[in-house]
Amino acid sequence: MVKISTIFALGIFIAVIPFTGFPNDGSFPVKTILYIICGLSVTVLSVMIRKELEEVLKHLHSDVVKTDTFSESNPNQTEQAQKSE
Repeated sequence: MVKISTIFALGIFIAVIPFTGFPNDGSFPVKTILYIICGLSVTVLSVMIRKELEEVLKHLHSDVVKTDTFSESNPNQTEQAQKSE
């Protein structure tokens, strides 16, 4: 949740940069440097969130089925399996 909040805050900061009064021309363009830093930060954070989301989706869609060691000890499961086929 911290990453999403950081992206939101950076988005607001990017929207406010033109009104800050920092110089953009001359030998040290502050606005351009701030735009580059914010853009790279948003990119890195979004890639991190995407990787976390892929891991969560992989775990949600895994087909791990727990079965008893001795399936004949539970006759209800074998009857249900035969009915579903």
